[in-house]
Amino acid sequence: MKRSLRTQTFLQYAAIVLICMLVIPAGISKMLDLQFKQFTESRIREEEQRAVQFMEEIYAARGAWNMALLSRIRTENFRWPMMSVSLSDRYGNPLWEFRRPFLRPGSRGGAQREELLAERYLVHESPVMSGTEQVGTIRFTYLPFVESREGLFLKRFNRLMFSAVGVMLVIVAGVAFVMAGRISRPVLRAAERASLIARGRYRAPEKMASNITEIETLIESIDKLGLSLEAQEELRRRMVADVAHELRSPLTIVKSHLEAFEDGVWSPTSERIKLTVEEIDRLSERITGIERLASLESGEERLEPMPTDLSAELARTALSFEPVFRDKDIAFTHDLAPGVTATVDMPKLKRAVDNLLANALRYTDAGGTVALTLRKADAAAQITVRDTGMGIPAADLPNVFDRFYRTDKSRARESGGMGIGLAIAKAIVTAHGGTISVESREGEGSEFVIELPLGGDGA
Repeated sequence: MKRSLRTQTFLQYAAIVLICMLVIPAGISKMLDLQFKQFTESRIREEEQRAVQFMEEIYAARGAWNMALLSRIRTENFRWPMMSVSLSDRYGNPLWEFRRPFLRPGSRGGAQREELLAERYLVHESPVMSGTEQVGTIRFTYLPFVESREGLFLKRFNRLMFSAVGVMLVIVAGVAFVMAGRISRPVLRAAERASLIARGRYRAPEKMASNITEIETLIESIDKLGLSLEAQEELRRRMVADVAHELRSPLTIVKSHLEAFEDGVWSPTSERIKLTVEEIDRLSERITGIERLASLESGEERLEPMPTDLSAELARTALSFEPVFRDKDIAFTHDLAPGVTATVDMPKLKRAVDNLLANALRYTDAGGTVALTLRKADAAAQITVRDTGMGIPAADLPNVFDRFYRTDKSRARESGGMGIGLAIAKAIVTAHGGTISVESREGEGSEFVIELPLGGDGA
């Protein structure tokens, strides 16, 4: 049966308290009862031994029973719970007796009470010896423990203790109810917050807090989830707009060319048909880039790693980029440590490095600098692309590797970027078991660093 968190917590508190409140007092009561019984029985045995020894001394004084001396025995020496002590000679004839009334004379119900208790009296007999000869018998009658002063004290103590336990249970039930509410309330609010997120309300209307560490962590995680989903939703909207824009431009151009041919505005010359085909190729390139990224991220495009001389391969990449940097009047330098080898899928890794260099070319103005370096760091190969371009705002740094993300949408579109180059680079590096990171200052430039394990793990 399902219960609310508040009910479940309250029942658990109540169960723990109930067990403690019953087991502990019951244990204390049982232990006290045992200790008092042992104490009372020990005291009775000691008094019996003293009484027997006293009677033996009386008999030994004259070699016979001294009735006058027996009559002067001080009965206050016989304490509760002893009710009577009687002495008889060796033939069973009574010689002396002490009898304690259960209640003082005139007490109501005394006789009836004593008569009822008489059936429950405990009797113990001990021989009185003179040397090796038994000269008499002393008979002790005393109350059962439950009717003794100690037993009555324990009854009152247990009654008070369990009454106190009852009061404490009521108090603890109230405290447990309040505590269960304090625990369940923020959890319920967190659940409501998650429900709002599911309905698209990503930001919390008010700050939730709890003094319980785990619940506070839960609340913070839900808030972060909301903000993350909000960012992803914004990214998705931007992605849809960007993809629509990237596909619409070449389609519009192709459509206008075809309409011009159809209306006779243009004659279908080879040059104009070539322009139309180029726009179709540009559209196909956009679609191919999206498919490639999806294939890399889903793991469908498998790596084919092979031992590769990274130094030589990156030198060829640098050589191929030198003319385009020169045409844009950007100083391009490369510092590649010799003999760095790793097990990689070089065609795909080259695509990642090409994307970083193309990105640096796109966002670095004339007169700037782009540098490509290769270093061996511990058990990893480190490839760095550094530029003095426009840089990336700090708020955009966490998202630069997201697909279709652009820090400057208008400038990116003007320069032809689609916003998937860095996402493809990250997917390739991740598939190799490596990492890619970026450091940048707006207006000062950016530095992208790829670290690859020299052995490669192949994906």
